[in-house]
Amino acid sequence: MWQSDQKLPKPMKSTFAFLACLLVAATACARDLDVATAKKTEVRHGQIGPRDTIIFYEFTDQAAVLQLNVKHEAGRFTITGRMQLFAEGTDAEAIGMWINNQHSCGLFPEVPKPIVSVDLAADGFRVVESKRKDGEPQEGPMGDKFEDYAVTFKIAELESDKGFTLKGFSADTSSFVKIGPSA
Repeated sequence: MWQSDQKLPKPMKSTFAFLACLLVAATACARDLDVATAKKTEVRHGQIGPRDTIIFYEFTDQAAVLQLNVKHEAGRFTITGRMQLFAEGTDAEAIGMWINNQHSCGLFPEVPKPIVSVDLAADGFRVVESKRKDGEPQEGPMGDKFEDYAVTFKIAELESDKGFTLKGFSADTSSFVKIGPSA
C-alpha cells in the first residue's frame, strides 16, 4: 500500500498527473501541437520493398505522435491520420521505440502504450498536388514495379475534446505507386 511519505515510480507519477489534469482542468492541460516543432520520420520502404508512406510527427516535449498514412487507391492519393497521446513524461527514446514498432518487426517489446488514440476526420486532409518524379521505376522483390510520386497535402487545424489542438499545416512527401495490371 502506498503511504504519503513514499515516492511514486516515475510512470505512476506521469499517469496520476495526466489523470488529475483531465479531472481538474482539462483545458489547462491541452497539448498544443505544431509540426514546426516536431521531429519527422518518414517510412517508404519495408523489408520487402516499397510500401505505402507512413509519416510520424513526434512531439517529444508533449509526449504525442501524429501518424499519417499516405496511400494510392483507385487512381488517387488519400491520407488518413491518428493522434497518439502518451502519459506526460514519456521520453523521446521510449516514443522512438514505439514509432519503430509501428513500421518494422516490433523489435522493442517494452514500449509505452498511448493513453489516448484518436482517428482524425478524413475531411481534415486534402491532397493539393501529386506528380510523378523523373527517373526509372523501382522494382520490388516480387518483380512488381513502382513509380515515385511527389505529393503535397494540407491538414486543417483540429481542436479535439481528447486533450489536444493540432495547428493546421501543409507539407510535401513522396509515395510509391504500383504500376501494372494489379495496381
